[in-house]
Amino acid sequence: MAEAFPLPVAVILGLVLACEVIAGLVLWRPLTDLAPHDVPGALVAPPVVAGQLVAEIESLPGHPFSVFAASDAGDVRSDVERGDLYGALVVDLRGTTHTVFVSTVRDPQVTRAIRVRVENVMAARGARVEVTEVGPADAGARRDRAHWLSVAGLGLGFLAVVGVGWARGPYAADARRGVGRVAGLGLGIGTAGALLGLVAALGSTGERLATGAGVGALAMGVALTTMALQAVFGWTGLGLAVVGLVGSGLPVLARVDPYLLGGPWRVLTRLGVPGAGSEAVLGGLSGQPRWGAEWAVLGAWTVAAVVTLWLAGRVRRRTLPAERQQAGRALTRVWRLRVLALVVPLTALLVGATVLVPRHTVASTAVLPPVATSTTCLATGAVSSVADLNRIAALRGGPLFRGGDVGADALLQDGRRVWMFGDTLRGEAGALSFVRNSMLVLGPDCIQAVRPAGNGAIIPDRVTAGAARQPAVGYWPMATVADHRDGFDLVYVTAQRVRTTGSGSMDFENLGASVAVFVVPRGGVPQLMALQDIGADRAGRAFVTWGAAATLVSDGGARYLYLFGTANPSADLVFGYSLRVARVPVDAVLDAGAWTYWDGRSWVADEAAAAVLIPAVNGVSQTLSVFPVGERWYAVSKRDDFLGKDLTVWSAPSATGPWDGGKAVAPLVASAPGQVRYMPLAHPDLFPEPGSVVVSYSSNNLDLGVVSNDPLQYRPTFLRIRLP
Repeated sequence: MAEAFPLPVAVILGLVLACEVIAGLVLWRPLTDLAPHDVPGALVAPPVVAGQLVAEIESLPGHPFSVFAASDAGDVRSDVERGDLYGALVVDLRGTTHTVFVSTVRDPQVTRAIRVRVENVMAARGARVEVTEVGPADAGARRDRAHWLSVAGLGLGFLAVVGVGWARGPYAADARRGVGRVAGLGLGIGTAGALLGLVAALGSTGERLATGAGVGALAMGVALTTMALQAVFGWTGLGLAVVGLVGSGLPVLARVDPYLLGGPWRVLTRLGVPGAGSEAVLGGLSGQPRWGAEWAVLGAWTVAAVVTLWLAGRVRRRTLPAERQQAGRALTRVWRLRVLALVVPLTALLVGATVLVPRHTVASTAVLPPVATSTTCLATGAVSSVADLNRIAALRGGPLFRGGDVGADALLQDGRRVWMFGDTLRGEAGALSFVRNSMLVLGPDCIQAVRPAGNGAIIPDRVTAGAARQPAVGYWPMATVADHRDGFDLVYVTAQRVRTTGSGSMDFENLGASVAVFVVPRGGVPQLMALQDIGADRAGRAFVTWGAAATLVSDGGARYLYLFGTANPSADLVFGYSLRVARVPVDAVLDAGAWTYWDGRSWVADEAAAAVLIPAVNGVSQTLSVFPVGERWYAVSKRDDFLGKDLTVWSAPSATGPWDGGKAVAPLVASAPGQVRYMPLAHPDLFPEPGSVVVSYSSNNLDLGVVSNDPLQYRPTFLRIRLP
């Protein structure tokens, strides 16, 4: 005893035991607060909304998921069935029900957390999910067996090293005996573990072999790693082995999925011998053997342990006198006493704290309300002419729409029409207020407002949080395009980002363009699926605002969204805006890197190279309509924007020009003091007649009090014009 525990060793032993108690508490603590973290999954959705949904799912509080966008639901289902992915969301925009695949191979607490959080994300869009479990029907029994086989492999590997050291001493006397010990111990433990796995496994011969290989590799990896730590650190190396193996194997021992633990546990588990070995065992028992990353981890630890043992042996034989190397019996007695004092209580403490710890419930999340619903239908009667449009534009309306400007529309495949408005007056008399945008849906004989959660803007404001809080950035719609898909429509709304700079009606600054994507199932309520700012915020009219007009075009089998941009040079006596054009494959509209710009000869990636199609001098308004009719393209706008007086039509043989100088087709001047008429927009598919098009223009008053007293003055007016 005196030789084994001189005062310095006793002090070190006491400190190590104290650290062991602290380590046990630290290891046990995460098991009391479970929540999903970085759970691997996939999302299958149309490309135009997939990226935004992935970003939204990954931005949930606590980052519960690590999700990638996939294109093939069958491949994703197979990955979930194997347990490579914990779950997958398959979005079907034709209806309001989507599918979530969850793996029966994985911990049901994790898959339950996946379901709850995905349900909340989709509920925020007025949709629900159906959960489909994929994987073995008896996966629960297989998980239980995999757990106990993994614990057995851990114990077998560690106790075998302790037993050999107890009987023959911690170190081999020479290199030959060292090689024999490593080879015999490693192969013997590996074989014993493999036999244990073969006997205890379920299913086919292949599954049994895979399970046996997993248990054997786990036991051998634990044994060699423990031997290596012992060779380097001596008797304290066994303590380090217990702490390291229990620490990295915490989820294995406690039957808690590592993705339910915060902090470093997920990384420790994936990169440690216990975690990698248990994955190999689970793969074999689940009938889905995995021969990937977990086997690479086990191989890396095995090679590292063997190299460490070789190096430690060489160093020891060079630095210790020969007579000390031969004093095996006395050294073994000292080693045994220190192992009893250190390893036994440590093992009992840490293994007991993890194996016996009770299971805890995974924290849930609050259910989110649907984003948008429809208001009560406001009867309009039959709408079949321009006169009918002006008649319903004069209806009193409901509190969600007293008045608004813009009025960009798109025809849905079910016959309804979506209308987007800019600054919208809402509320009751005496309590009116503005939101940056709103949406109405016009059916055969009624009109409905789309009500977002909180009754705010249908495209919500962007708010900067934190100490340096800035005024909210809102979105003014400019163009609306419907993309008919199988059973649903995608509605692309281009908008300009605006920030208020003062209290006046003209106190705002334009920061750039954005694109919003709405999904509209046949007969359903439009739901915002994605919103993407295009480019960084840049204040000033001299920067091009893309999406001032937009048109969907098929070109040789490819489908492009043509996005026209406007800019004003802020020069004296130049009141109009110049016109440029960009295009992007319709499914990549939210990816600014996929946009290309017409430079006068070809489509290029450099926005600065975009050629001017119509100059700013006597140019178009900031927002306009550009569309094809047959073999001809037309731009409908008010020349010189607010200060102009003529509704003008420009034309060209193609979207890229050359464009003519424009022809005035109707006067557009105020009829009362303070009144302004602006932003004419064409509606080519609204009551179409050869050689003409229906146009609307916005009306407003520079005195907001006038509009508040009579919101009907803040409504669009319709007329039909002849195309030159």
